[in-house]
Amino acid sequence: MVTDLRRAYADIDEELFDVGQIPMTSRDVRSVGEMLFDVDYLARQLLMDVGGDDAGTLLRSWPTMVTAAEDLWASLPGRRPGVDERDRPITSLSAQAATIESSLSGRKAWPGQGPTNPRVDQMTQTLLNAAALVRRYGAEIPHEQTEAHRDLEAARTRIMHGLYLTAHAANVALHDNGRDRVTDARESGRRVQLAQHHSPYAVAPTGVWVDRMSACENTARSYLTGQFPHALTGEAIRPVDDPGRLAQALANWDIQSHRALARHLAPANVLLITRTQGLIAGASMVLVNAAATAGVLEPSERLVPAIADAGRSWSNLASRWGDLVPPAAHLDEPLARAAAEVRAAYRHITHDTTTLATPEAIAACPELPQATMVSLRAIEAGSELAHVVAEKADTPNLTGPARALSRRAHNDVESGLAPPPTEGDVVWVSPADILARRVVTVPQPVADALRSVSTATASAASVAATTAMLARSNDNSHLPPRPNEADTAHQGGHGVTTSSPNHGKPFGEPPGGIDRPAPIGPLR
Repeated sequence: MVTDLRRAYADIDEELFDVGQIPMTSRDVRSVGEMLFDVDYLARQLLMDVGGDDAGTLLRSWPTMVTAAEDLWASLPGRRPGVDERDRPITSLSAQAATIESSLSGRKAWPGQGPTNPRVDQMTQTLLNAAALVRRYGAEIPHEQTEAHRDLEAARTRIMHGLYLTAHAANVALHDNGRDRVTDARESGRRVQLAQHHSPYAVAPTGVWVDRMSACENTARSYLTGQFPHALTGEAIRPVDDPGRLAQALANWDIQSHRALARHLAPANVLLITRTQGLIAGASMVLVNAAATAGVLEPSERLVPAIADAGRSWSNLASRWGDLVPPAAHLDEPLARAAAEVRAAYRHITHDTTTLATPEAIAACPELPQATMVSLRAIEAGSELAHVVAEKADTPNLTGPARALSRRAHNDVESGLAPPPTEGDVVWVSPADILARRVVTVPQPVADALRSVSTATASAASVAATTAMLARSNDNSHLPPRPNEADTAHQGGHGVTTSSPNHGKPFGEPPGGIDRPAPIGPLR
């Protein structure tokens, strides 16, 4: 135990200057429920973004994800002795995934050996982390009680829903892959034999994998049918508030996003940064509306529209950087952890179990005043970050997947976002590159539009930052005193904090330590 806190903080300050060190963020501080909700979130994001080029990576990642899910499922307390019928769906999925893994090993035909899908790998690691946490604290859960039993059922439902969404995403990718094959064959004058089931794009060699992934998807769906909404109503609420959590999460996000941008440019990291900034903008609007309802923040006709405009700009920029991300691109792990903690910290305030809470419910949250102010500070910081991201658009020789860039180039010219070529119609990406699924240099229209959208995002973020700064400067009087200030005043100005739950813990470590026991169900 460190008794001289100055020495502890000095060590941390030294690490702040080392880009390879991550102070207080090397371990996941989320509860099991928050991890399961994030798996669900990542699976939904995957389903929205998936394309034909992702099909092979998804197939290779699927067996490992199912194994991790089965491991977490088996670690949940309260299993019935003997054969538990609740285990049959996950056992069936595990058996199906095992045969897929066996078929993939040593296979020379498509999809063959190769990289896995980074987002599925992230979900897999999250499931493994949750299983480790359950094993450590599962014995302390009174699973015989009704509330705990419902919470465990909600956890099983969350696990299965994440698998269902991922299996469905794999099927969508397989169909898109088949559609691309059919389109390429027709354009080159080759004949292609269409499938007689599922869809006209379930062609060789994707047709057999459509059959196998459909079986997995149906197994997961059969478990969820008729019980998904009902089971989630039993999710637990976190009993202990942590007022400094959002501030810590946003501060760490700012550090990790700058570190990622300072390293070698990776479009996958820029994509996550732009998406998370869009999420911060959206959550900030929710908090601002609730704060106005609670009288914590003076109503402003400019603040919410400015934040909304910045959020739309960040999301638009994210879609463009998404075109530059190759299927197997991996994220910077500290950046991914920081983004996950931002999502969890916001959700704790803005959501009521599975749905967005009403402004009145959020207004009653004791964390709202501090959360609103730190969120507005994050909007201010977003202006500088937008300029850093805009610089990356000027990076020479940016590359991306051929098919996505070809579509984007033609769309940008047709929509007027990029000037039309003087020589008439131009094939921006070679059909041979598209057919071979190569990574190519970004076409000129895409590069021009990326710079234009980046500049627009920086401008919108600057306007939002200005309005956020004005709102904070006008409403500081509504903020309660900081814990150390209150305790100092209470103790006659000796400057020793005793009542704060984070006393003696660098960077506001949550009460109970980083590996504190937590409810199994997702937290609000």
